[in-house]
Amino acid sequence: MKRFVIILTTGLVPAVASAASGDVDVMPDNFGLQIWVILTFLVMFFLLAKLAFKPIGEALDRRSQAMKQALDEAEKSRAEAKQSLDQYQQQLAEARTEAKQIVEEAKALGENVRKEVVDKAQTEAQALMQRNQEELQRAKDKSLQELRETVAGLSVQIAGKVIEKQIDETAHRQLIENLINDLSKNRQA
Repeated sequence: MKRFVIILTTGLVPAVASAASGDVDVMPDNFGLQIWVILTFLVMFFLLAKLAFKPIGEALDRRSQAMKQALDEAEKSRAEAKQSLDQYQQQLAEARTEAKQIVEEAKALGENVRKEVVDKAQTEAQALMQRNQEELQRAKDKSLQELRETVAGLSVQIAGKVIEKQIDETAHRQLIENLINDLSKNRQA
């Protein structure tokens, strides 16, 4: 009803203003027609007020409520979207932190593996050098032993020819061994 009064006054104000300026003649010549127009207007107004204004007002109220509800839902959706965005950004930051941690762990693991490989290679190299030195020492000792035997044999032959007397080979070997041992002691000293 308030809306109708507002609509009626907004429609009458320009008409009254126009009549006041003198453009329109508001005073009709036929008063009977004027009474019927007023009576028809009041009946139509009453019928509209009873039948149309209430449903129109309700429809406008429903539309207003629907718009308010849509705005509330839009605000709620916007808040949810903002919350989802914040969660996504937080998850992204956590994923980046986790990825950085994984990379650091992989680097540390790689460094540990590298150290283990280097240490193992050094250990194997030292063991190989030790085996080679031992083998070299055995070969040296074997060569010296063979040299002693050869020298002893040659010495016996030379001594036998020089002395022309054949001494017993065991005694002669003992004599040569003693000489070689004395020579070895002299070299080491």
